[in-house]
Amino acid sequence: MIIVAAGQGTRLGAGRPKALVLLHGIPIVTHALRGVLRCRDVAQAVVVAPADRMPELTAAVDLAGRDGTAPGVPVRVVAGGPERSHSVALGLAALSADVGIVLVHDAARALTPVEVFDRVIHAVREGHAAVTPALPVTDTITRVIPPEAAGGLERVAATVERADLRAVQTPQGFLRETLERAHAHAADIATDDAGLVEQAGGHVHVVLGDPRAMKITTTHDLAVAASWLPESAHRAAPVLLVLGGLPGVGKTSIARQWASRRRAAHVRVDTLEQALLRGGMDRDPGPLGYVAAYELTADQLRLGLDVVADSVNPLAATRDAWREVGTRCGAQVVEVEVFCGDDAEHRRRVEGRTADIDGHRVPDWEAVLAHDYEPWPEVALRVETRDTDGAAAVRAIEEVIG
Repeated sequence: MIIVAAGQGTRLGAGRPKALVLLHGIPIVTHALRGVLRCRDVAQAVVVAPADRMPELTAAVDLAGRDGTAPGVPVRVVAGGPERSHSVALGLAALSADVGIVLVHDAARALTPVEVFDRVIHAVREGHAAVTPALPVTDTITRVIPPEAAGGLERVAATVERADLRAVQTPQGFLRETLERAHAHAADIATDDAGLVEQAGGHVHVVLGDPRAMKITTTHDLAVAASWLPESAHRAAPVLLVLGGLPGVGKTSIARQWASRRRAAHVRVDTLEQALLRGGMDRDPGPLGYVAAYELTADQLRLGLDVVADSVNPLAATRDAWREVGTRCGAQVVEVEVFCGDDAEHRRRVEGRTADIDGHRVPDWEAVLAHDYEPWPEVALRVETRDTDGAAAVRAIEEVIG
């Protein structure tokens, strides 16, 4: 089984790969893999992930195995390629040589019932080298002339007879040699692997699909998929609110107000670093404060508690680590960057600060200016604190959480 999860999901507008978008607090790829592992005929699975998000995808894959589903099925995560066909080829190469029937499934079809997997596998075993699930097309389908050739609006050129039309889904099943041959001789990029088999001169047979195997592409699709989840999946996931921003911008004030409103745990890296020093550490804790914060946060999330992580969070590596913690624990991760857009006001706040943790030395303005801080383009919300008080910031955060 190959699960393709390397797409960027730009039409969802979530600022992250589609496979990592949360569906009732759980990544889409986690739902998809749980469905795959319920199929008793699956012997191994390979998840093909975006090369730059491997830790997060690995955590989401690990989460899928926690309900005890198919505990003996090995699952690997491998990096994908620039196009879907490249990703499938990489997944195919990662399967064991003794796998003779290969299913290729889109992670975006996260709620596909196990019966669809069974029908595809049965058809391949019956002698059909390439099989796809599909549904009859019920809408009227027309072929149009483009607006530039039709006087400003598209014009219907012909209405297509729909009796012979099918809407193709996944998983698509193949004899391994058929799929390998199709990829080896592909002349064009195809939208699915059945298309590659057709290009190579092969025949593709059809079994009945299922409406629940819809592809999640838009926010509307996401809402529809959420409505189909069983009642047990509608329990709210804990929220991990990850704050970041330079010292003195007001992170801790916002964190405390949000934690009080939510009755959430407040995990502050400054507090943990000072605890390490008071405990006998004779040097700067460096990353150890963050490491301790990650594990403390994971403990609270596993209890079902909301957590606000309060730190400068200056590097892509620290932000990735927070996401990995949240994904691993099945939390809704919300990232918020806090900043002060007025340098004079920011400096006034920094120079007027006093430490509220025993032994903590607050940085001066020069230290703040010299602090490492990488751009954070994928952040969900940016809060400017020059003109926004803590209560307004908390309201804005709650709107993002939904």
